Amino acid sequence: MATKYLLLTLLLVCIAKIKCIVPSKKTFDNAVTDLSQLIESSRSGNDLPLIAGCVRLAFHDCVGDGGCDGCIDHTNPDNAGLKRYTDLLDNLYDQNYVGKISRADFYALCAVVALNRSTFDTPDKYTGLSIFKVGRKDCTLSPAEDSDARYPKGTDGMNNTFQYFKDFGFNQTETIILLGAHSLGRCSLSNSGYDGAWVDNRFSKVSKKAINPLAPTSVLDNSYYNMMVSIPPWKQFQTSAHKMQWMEPNSTSSSILLNSDMAIFYNLEPTDDIGTSDCRLSTPSSLKTSKTRVCNPSVGSGITKLYAANNTQFIADFAIVFNRMIEKNSAILQTTATLVKDNPLYKINTAFDEVTKLLNEISNMVDDTPDE
Repeated sequence: MATKYLLLTLLLVCIAKIKCIVPSKKTFDNAVTDLSQLIESSRSGNDLPLIAGCVRLAFHDCVGDGGCDGCIDHTNPDNAGLKRYTDLLDNLYDQNYVGKISRADFYALCAVVALNRSTFDTPDKYTGLSIFKVGRKDCTLSPAEDSDARYPKGTDGMNNTFQYFKDFGFNQTETIILLGAHSLGRCSLSNSGYDGAWVDNRFSKVSKKAINPLAPTSVLDNSYYNMMVSIPPWKQFQTSAHKMQWMEPNSTSSSILLNSDMAIFYNLEPTDDIGTSDCRLSTPSSLKTSKTRVCNPSVGSGITKLYAANNTQFIADFAIVFNRMIEKNSAILQTTATLVKDNPLYKINTAFDEVTKLLNEISNMVDDTPDE
């Protein structure tokens, strides 16, 4: 009898792991509305921190063996600062969406809704919501991480930056596109050891006619590329947390770039653990006084220039590449246009529910049967 009970238990566990939660159209639409309201509620002045927060969360969730699986290891230092966002999202999810949509879908959807909001006041609109797919499976310990994840390092130079994303399935152009998300948010000393935002309002694509426009750090546009292409020379400075970051010398701007940012435009490599570059961005007066070599163009410099000059192209390409990133999951995903009662995954889930119900009834019968 104990063997029969064990087999039934194992079968129920297997079904739970195989089953995909596919939201109804109503659930999906409600989630979009609730996430939009949550993002707006995060307002601080003209900034909406949840825009950058949700996009960063999606990237960190999608890295690792399980892909986008609704799991974040908050003990990993690379995930520092994400808990403030997962706490907000998990609270909303646990109250209204458990069993209706997977947490992995919920995290990914938050990023897409956030990106959609980020281009409200720009001429080029992010369209990722129209091609969003659902059906991601959560990891077994969701929302806690159940496998190790490896993240890119801000100290990395050209080789490691492009290699990291290649290992993740993205080519050089796609790597440059994804890094364009650094037009959003800022670095915090307490979280990363770096301090400052990647962009300011010099290259913002927000319409001059916009009423109460968002801060540059909440707008997805090509400002990130223009920062490195249009305002050289940058120079390295050491933060109080002993990390090297690039800043504009003799400037009141607090904008920064990391080695891994500069690496898409300049061929540079770190010479130590804090990220000291093996080359410099020269000015004519410094050529004769510095022994450090001048940075040559990176293999990605041409693509970086292309996106610096064409915001329309960047936004269109970003929507495609970002959605491909958030579709990394072991489940078969489906478009939201198919969210009707008779779609295939709905039938599969309904069948799983019926089998689970039957197995539970059998299990109860086994419990009630006297031992022989």
